[in-house]
Amino acid sequence: MEIYLIRHGETTANVEKRFAGALDVPLTEKGISQAVLAGEKLKDIKFDAFYCSNLSRAYETAKLIGKHQNQNPIPLKELQEMNFGIWEGKKMKEIQMENGDLLNQWFVDFDNFQVPEGESVKELFERVTNAYKKIIEPFSLDSDTKIAIVAHGGVIQSLLSYLCFGDNTGYWKFRIENCGINRLEYVMEYPVIRSINQ
Repeated sequence: MEIYLIRHGETTANVEKRFAGALDVPLTEKGISQAVLAGEKLKDIKFDAFYCSNLSRAYETAKLIGKHQNQNPIPLKELQEMNFGIWEGKKMKEIQMENGDLLNQWFVDFDNFQVPEGESVKELFERVTNAYKKIIEPFSLDSDTKIAIVAHGGVIQSLLSYLCFGDNTGYWKFRIENCGINRLEYVMEYPVIRSINQ
């Protein structure tokens, strides 16, 4: 089995350096171009299953990738980015000024700290890994199955941490670029990373 984890293209929030997890923000022109290029890179691969986050930046990226394959992605809410709650749409400086104490708590215990009206990294990890297990469950790990998942930076960091470490300890060890293609395959039912941000 081969898994392709693809981050969405550049968004307006990426450009403005604003927190956008559950917030639905559009792709920029550059983001659209990145998605088209990712589609070109993947055009010769026939996906047996094709999933994406239901947020528009991931869904639009996935649709542009799927054009080459005559395949529509299946959107899943479980593949959404972390919900940043009261910090959605804000820049880091704004958060420092308005919620400096909460931000310090986040830095001290990033895994467990829950942003007010949002979620923690631990909750994100559990939500995303549960969705991943359901996605691959119908297929044999030793098969030639190819699965694509178009989602978000935090989602892919969670999945790579799960696949490499078995838990969330590797969350910060991966930097996922817009439309970076991250490929892994199962060898003797063991996940092996083949490429990052291709």
